[in-house]
Amino acid sequence: MRSLAVLVMALIGGFAGGIVLNAVIAVTSHMVFGGDEDGLKGLRYLPFVTSAWYAATLMIWRPRQEFEQ
Repeated sequence: MRSLAVLVMALIGGFAGGIVLNAVIAVTSHMVFGGDEDGLKGLRYLPFVTSAWYAATLMIWRPRQEFEQ
């Protein structure tokens, strides 16, 4: 049950981090390219990708309880 709570928190944290990263990339590209955002069509999926990436990384790198004795 504890690992499920950690997984949900990783998904939520990854989604929030993706939203922030999405905003930073969008604002930076707007300042650099002057509003030409045609190349950023896949940017809307970034929060979903980062949440899956955070959850997968957490599940891979999280130490197992049987090894923590």
